[in-house]
Amino acid sequence: MSETRSSRANGRKGRRSRSLVAYDGEDDRVVALDPDLRADRTRGELQPHTDRGRDLDLPLDRDPQDRPLETDEPARRPLSAALPRLADSAFGITSFVLAVVVPTVLTALFYMFLATSQYSTVTQFAVRGPAGAAGPADMLGLFATTASSETADTYIIISYIHSRDIIEELDKRINLREIYDRPEADFYYRFDPTKPIEDFVKYMKTMVSTEFDTFSGVVTVTVRAFRPEDAQLVAENVLAASERLVNDISRRARDDTLRESRAEVAKSEQRLRLARGMMATFRGSEAEIDPAAAAAAQQGIITQLEGKVTALQAQLTQLRQTMSATAPSVIQAESELSALRSQIEIERQKVALERAGTTGTALTQRLTRYEELITEREFAERAYVSSLSSLEGARLEADRKQRYLAVFVAPRSAEEALYPQGLRWTAVIFGICLIVWGIFSIVIAGVRDHFV
Repeated sequence: MSETRSSRANGRKGRRSRSLVAYDGEDDRVVALDPDLRADRTRGELQPHTDRGRDLDLPLDRDPQDRPLETDEPARRPLSAALPRLADSAFGITSFVLAVVVPTVLTALFYMFLATSQYSTVTQFAVRGPAGAAGPADMLGLFATTASSETADTYIIISYIHSRDIIEELDKRINLREIYDRPEADFYYRFDPTKPIEDFVKYMKTMVSTEFDTFSGVVTVTVRAFRPEDAQLVAENVLAASERLVNDISRRARDDTLRESRAEVAKSEQRLRLARGMMATFRGSEAEIDPAAAAAAQQGIITQLEGKVTALQAQLTQLRQTMSATAPSVIQAESELSALRSQIEIERQKVALERAGTTGTALTQRLTRYEELITEREFAERAYVSSLSSLEGARLEADRKQRYLAVFVAPRSAEEALYPQGLRWTAVIFGICLIVWGIFSIVIAGVRDHFV
């Protein structure tokens, strides 16, 4: 039983040994086909031993050191033979030529013979505002607030330069579509005027570029066109449109700042006008300019009469000491004293009672109403003066927030075409194609190693 199993095992080992034997065509030697060696050597160098191997008498029972290596690796899959090596095969060379060389050559030929020269005009500006006066304590805060506001306004201008609004405005002013549809323009960079405005906005983003230096606040605008005068014209109109936008932003900010102050001034002015009108109506209805002055005069009369009564009373007392009660001087003094007291009572009634034969009110009531009108008028005057002061302060604040476009590099006509930078774009296309081809090669090599 054990001999039978041994013979079967020897038979399997013999078959494995025969499967691992190959013929080397260079020096007619029979070598053992190591699995690691199979992966390293090419198919052309190592041929499987077929006809000549059958003529050789290979002993199956050798010394263990001379026996070929045994392996339990399954047979090769057919797919591994179908996947060529990219590094040294015709497939790798062909794919490199098609994926890298051909696009690079076509790009170079396009920029050498077909691409139209493009001229660029550069302009630089900055959004500035008055610094204003400030003390040492609040100088830092004022600078931070002003810088932040100017930076925000600058970003607004940059967004506006690439917006649809400015494209439509420039198209109405200088026929922008015709400028970028010149006959000399090449088919790639020329814009078709029949396309919608959305495509035109995307196209203009490639022809008008902006750069913003956040440290200095300088904006650099570069405009490209197929003619130098067209590039200068577009740059000048972009600059003019940006300046109009800055002025509009400043005007809106000024109006927003002054709107409440102006409304408060108008309200105070209306209140003062109403108070003065009520005062005029009162004077017309009462036929009296100043009830306070009239009351003062009335009170002066009463005081004067009371003074006469006091003097006459003293005189009467003196007469009674030297004369009898029936003396003519005493009777006359008593009569005058009685008349003065009656007059005082009449004058007091004039102050407290309504005037006879008129529809007006008593002097005390007129005086009360007049004092209310005077108080209302004075308060309205103070409120009006205060609102004017607030308006002046708001105007100063609005002036401090005023913005303007400071242009220090004006657009000039170009003398030499700097675009479309064919060498740069050719190198970019070469790099992109090379990266894509390299990734594709790595993937193919990984798939091949997986099936080996």
